Amino acid sequence: MSTSSADTLENNETAIEQIMSNGDTAIPEAHPVEFPQVSRTRASSSMPLERFAEVSIEISVEIGRVTMSIGELLKLGEGAVVELNRAVSEPVDVMAQGVRIASGEVVVIDDRFAVRITEIVSQDDGTRSGVAKR
Repeated sequence: MSTSSADTLENNETAIEQIMSNGDTAIPEAHPVEFPQVSRTRASSSMPLERFAEVSIEISVEIGRVTMSIGELLKLGEGAVVELNRAVSEPVDVMAQGVRIASGEVVVIDDRFAVRITEIVSQDDGTRSGVAKR
């Protein structure tokens, strides 16, 4: 050990002894924290949903999924076809930030894909309410 390391160690030990000799060795008492009950109705009434009307979120449309091994993935190349789990006649999923919010059918408008919403997913119980024929 070098002289400066020994000096530092000795200074640290001296500082610790001074702290301990001050008589402040009592451990502070811990008390449980009590929080007031939070009411859902109070939170929803003080912050209406319209407050967030200008917040942007990402909307995506999922046409299907497939699970494959990494080996199969590595074999994919240009021109490869990946078959998805959804039939052409089935509706696509409309997602908001990764959460399914609706179903719909793919349409084309001026050479761009679009989705006609056919069902809205209920937030209460996960059931759907139709808004157009399926």
